[in-house]
Amino acid sequence: MTSMKTSCCIAGGGPAGMMLGFLLARAGVAVVLLEKHKDFLRDFRGDTVHPSTLEMMQELGLLEEFLQIPHSTLREMSLQIGDEQLVIGHFEHLPVHCKFIAMMPQWDFLDFLADHARRYSTFDLRMSSEATDLVFDDDRVAGVRATTPDGEIEIHAISPSVATAAIRPCVSAPGSVLKTSARRWT
Repeated sequence: MTSMKTSCCIAGGGPAGMMLGFLLARAGVAVVLLEKHKDFLRDFRGDTVHPSTLEMMQELGLLEEFLQIPHSTLREMSLQIGDEQLVIGHFEHLPVHCKFIAMMPQWDFLDFLADHARRYSTFDLRMSSEATDLVFDDDRVAGVRATTPDGEIEIHAISPSVATAAIRPCVSAPGSVLKTSARRWT
């Protein structure tokens, strides 16, 4: 089994994992991000980018480029009951640059973040690499074990950040001790 060290290992290249990887790499932190799929082209739970996320993209200096990706906008939501049309939500009052929800495939959002994260030498995205278990140093989480196209790998990390639902319950804060059984999945 191959072994490597990094500052942070993230299991799961969804929106949260990819954004975390991008932000850490941007700050100079060495990051290995494991994504079990070979690409992001699949159905997701949501294809919406909310005003708060768009505001974060503005703060990162990425909004103008991000909005070049084909998308549609949702500025208000309404409900029709009989002949009556009721506005049940609108975004014009929000204190943000984009007062709308951007409707775009999630794979476009993830590809955009991954492309920007790859610009940092500290970012290592490993596609087709599935986190399978946690690595422990006594009862402290010390890393992640994964299956990759090149075989099994153990990634020892200063700060293992695991976004995969099957592993998430076992993660502790860096350097802390797990209070429950380290092998218990709940």
